Amino acid sequence: MDRRTLVEFIVGWILVVGGAIVTLLPIFNITNVRIVFITIIASYGIIHLVKNFAILNAHEYSGFSTALSCVVVLASLLFLDINDSPWNLALALFIWVILMSLTKLKESDYYHDRKNKLWELNVVNLILFILTGIITTVNLYYTSDIQIIILGFFFLINGILELTDPLAGYIMSKK
Repeated sequence: MDRRTLVEFIVGWILVVGGAIVTLLPIFNITNVRIVFITIIASYGIIHLVKNFAILNAHEYSGFSTALSCVVVLASLLFLDINDSPWNLALALFIWVILMSLTKLKESDYYHDRKNKLWELNVVNLILFILTGIITTVNLYYTSDIQIIILGFFFLINGILELTDPLAGYIMSKK
């Protein structure tokens, strides 16, 4: 397993475990949606920034654009009060899904330009990511503990989707 695949695999598992932990937070009476959402987005951006430095590929900037997407959403949270209005939480998540979709689309294009068969998998992951993002955004109009559980499931699914790329790359490299 090469360095890039290993780093992406580790990052995918960190995201899956992080999503599972977020899903369990209401059990421990952690229901402040603002703090949880800011922590999720900031952690996601930092993890991908570290991933990009760990890979050190001069032609790939998906980690930087992911971190930039997270910074944009964190900056939008300065103006949105997500504790009082579920609409604002949905708007912030929707902004993040749109920006991340552009990043994932660019990554698919990168694979397609290099004649790598993983571009098809990335397009499927992009479609699944957009669908889960829209479904999550539509369902954020409940109490804060339910909102946190829904966000946890979204980021758990996102982690699983991010795991498919390094797994498929590893399997294809063995053939």
